[in-house]
Amino acid sequence: MVFTKGDVINVIGFNDFLTPVINYWEEEGYRVEISYDYRIRNKDYKLYLVIDTPKAQVPWRILLEELKEVKGKVLFLNYPRAYKMPDHPLWKHQWDGIIAFFWEEYLPKNIYLVNFPSYPVVEKQVTVSREKFRIPENKKAILVIADYSFENILLQLSELKRKQDFYFMVFVSTAEREVLVKRFIEKQGIDVNSITLGGVWYDELQLISAVDLVIIDGGKDVEPFHVYKLIGCRTPVIVKDKIFTNFLYNEVIKFDGKEKTEIKGITPTELSTGVMKFRNKEELFYKIDLIFTNDYFRNLILGTSRAFAYAHSPERVGSQFIFIFRDVLNPPLYISSKKAIRYMNNPLFKARPKVYINVGRKKVAWEKLVYNAGAIRIKGTTYVLYRALGEDGVSRIGLWWSRDGYTQEGRLDYPIFGPKESYEMPKNPEQRRRFHKRTFGMIREVGGTEDPRLSLIDNNLYMTYTAYGDVVQLALAKIPVEVFLKGVKSFRSYEEWNNAWIRNGPIFKYLEDKDAVLYLVDERQEEYSNGKRVEDDFVNIFPELLEKKIALIHRIPPDMQILYTDELKRKSIKVGRTFLMPTPKFWDSIKIGAGAPPLKTKYGWLHIYHGVGDWMGKKAYGLGVVLTPLDDPEKIIYRSAEPILQPEEIYEVEGWVPNVVFTCGVVPKNKDSTETLDLNDEILIYYGGADEVMALAEIKVGDLLPEDIIAKTY
Repeated sequence: MVFTKGDVINVIGFNDFLTPVINYWEEEGYRVEISYDYRIRNKDYKLYLVIDTPKAQVPWRILLEELKEVKGKVLFLNYPRAYKMPDHPLWKHQWDGIIAFFWEEYLPKNIYLVNFPSYPVVEKQVTVSREKFRIPENKKAILVIADYSFENILLQLSELKRKQDFYFMVFVSTAEREVLVKRFIEKQGIDVNSITLGGVWYDELQLISAVDLVIIDGGKDVEPFHVYKLIGCRTPVIVKDKIFTNFLYNEVIKFDGKEKTEIKGITPTELSTGVMKFRNKEELFYKIDLIFTNDYFRNLILGTSRAFAYAHSPERVGSQFIFIFRDVLNPPLYISSKKAIRYMNNPLFKARPKVYINVGRKKVAWEKLVYNAGAIRIKGTTYVLYRALGEDGVSRIGLWWSRDGYTQEGRLDYPIFGPKESYEMPKNPEQRRRFHKRTFGMIREVGGTEDPRLSLIDNNLYMTYTAYGDVVQLALAKIPVEVFLKGVKSFRSYEEWNNAWIRNGPIFKYLEDKDAVLYLVDERQEEYSNGKRVEDDFVNIFPELLEKKIALIHRIPPDMQILYTDELKRKSIKVGRTFLMPTPKFWDSIKIGAGAPPLKTKYGWLHIYHGVGDWMGKKAYGLGVVLTPLDDPEKIIYRSAEPILQPEEIYEVEGWVPNVVFTCGVVPKNKDSTETLDLNDEILIYYGGADEVMALAEIKVGDLLPEDIIAKTY
């Protein structure tokens, strides 16, 4: 069954958090019918989405029997905090797919993970709001959301208020709660300036825009939706550790939430979400002081909070669901392709421990490890721009080149690109180095420019890369092709090269993001854009790219997203729609990300991407294949059922990061990167082995695409 616009999504059950997502589905042209009472009224729809909620007493056995009689596919959306045991009848039912927001122990392993939706970022009307709530201009205002536990937090803030003069406000959403809070305040003699009764989200939003800090204490009834709708409102949020652990930590599980950063008392998860947590009074007071006295930290928190909200917008989350619906109703052909063949002289090249550059007044060995290289073939020569991690923990980009792709023709003794701007290094690298030594016993990645990916568009060489400053962000730079080729012959220093690049800055400001590829696409049959662009300073890209149909694919876990520059010009779509998701039961079931920019073939766009899954009992990075039409780069025609390359050799299995093969650069063997490939054309895959050495593999286009796919696409 093909799932297309105009089809019905029958939602069985409902919860408020789905409202903006359903609005997105309807804007995209799908019809949504909601059965609030969990009854099946039409058995002929293509798709049914059952919503679990702890608020509804659902007759599950009856509903599950009814679902066996419907003609379409049935998916189950597991709601967080609906604590179920593994023997619940829900898990014995044969669902066509299970979707979850957060990982829970009782869930089956083979599930689709999606992000929990957050409202879009809104502009703050600070002056109007403060006047409405009569907040003095010269005072900081702290708001406590008292819909949950409030006794301890009110007592603690009352103590702080005796030491610091701030405007103390309390918000409740029901009249019953208001009575409880007022009684407690009166009994304890707490000096609260105002208590506001709300209930309508927009009223609460205006109140939040008026204050300088929002605090939510813990409680078993805390809804993740309440927390998520506060993120990105341009007001810092502090929540009880229990709330944070249940919701936010699981959302960014790729980070270790228990590990401290170089900012005292702040975890990586707090920096990536923009939401702070507290376990006790001392932590609460410390973070309040940090927010009110450290402007750099406050701006960083507000920036990452805004980015997190964009990344969890209804548009992005809604597109994840649409991808899953299509994947279940009309799955792509999962057929195994042939395996790539390793170069017999691998590793292709290794780090050189005795090449040095001057940084400040110090001599630094800039090649401790080499890996994750971008590649481009121009006028018969392949240029490989590889990531080099130095002894100082800083990543820079070196240059290696070859005419045949195998034999080294040249390799510079100095980098051609490295950290220059504030977003490419932490504000205090020495503090991060000390932190690494205490935590790991060595200096690891301190900062710098990582994982370059190259695209030749018109007469410019564009490079997407990861800028590792205080936040891990995608960034974009370019260099005119003639300047690049001239530099290979005549530049004589790192500084000369580094100054030749034109930097665009972060693509999505403050967004924790990686693995971006950029490529020029053909005219599409359907225009997705409408209306005028909502101007903001979140998405930043070279102006000339807005005039073209450029596709940008990047990765916010768990999926990859795609957006087009012409859409950014007409209508800001923030981070884009879902392009590809991890697939339950397959080799890339844990996480995925872009590899190299796709190659243009007669049969479609050929992507070599990376995926993480279980390989021989170990978590491993492998490489797979995706094919999309030239005229519709979002449509998945083919996806490899198995990796074309996975860690097997000693230089892939053992190293800085074991069990990794990872590519950022794939080029034709005998054609330039901008040429269209046929079945007999060979491609060269430059990849990092265990994050320590550079290696090479090759394969024909025809060996990557099964005959059934070729017959259907050409």
